[in-house]
Amino acid sequence: MTLRKTSAARPLIAAAAIALTLPAWAAGTGARTGTDPTYRQERAACAAMTDADARTSCLRDLGAARQQAQRQGRAPAPSAEQLQQNALQRCTVHKDTEQRAICERMVRGEGEVSGSVSGGGQLRSLETLEEPMTR
Repeated sequence: MTLRKTSAARPLIAAAAIALTLPAWAAGTGARTGTDPTYRQERAACAAMTDADARTSCLRDLGAARQQAQRQGRAPAPSAEQLQQNALQRCTVHKDTEQRAICERMVRGEGEVSGSVSGGGQLRSLETLEEPMTR
């Protein structure tokens, strides 16, 4: 058996490394302990749902998203411009050019919006005038 003489500096370096990483570790525990404010708000919105099936699905999805965020870290929030581009891209499902134009107008804020996300969704409507068909 061979004994090696170790430097007294090694334990000090290890202690310093632990001390330096402790604040970062503590800051990251919010998502693990449920103290993340966004998580608490989203959980409260799920809990406020009156439909039991919707509430269960919401809580399950929230838990899955939380686990994924813990594994991968949160993706940066998309910009307002990117969100609008995504919404406009969803209008391409309309093959009729008039219907697509109406969809794009609603995405840009025209028309009326009723309902809420927590209430199950938002309904968007836009009244348009159409010329009567002639025979």
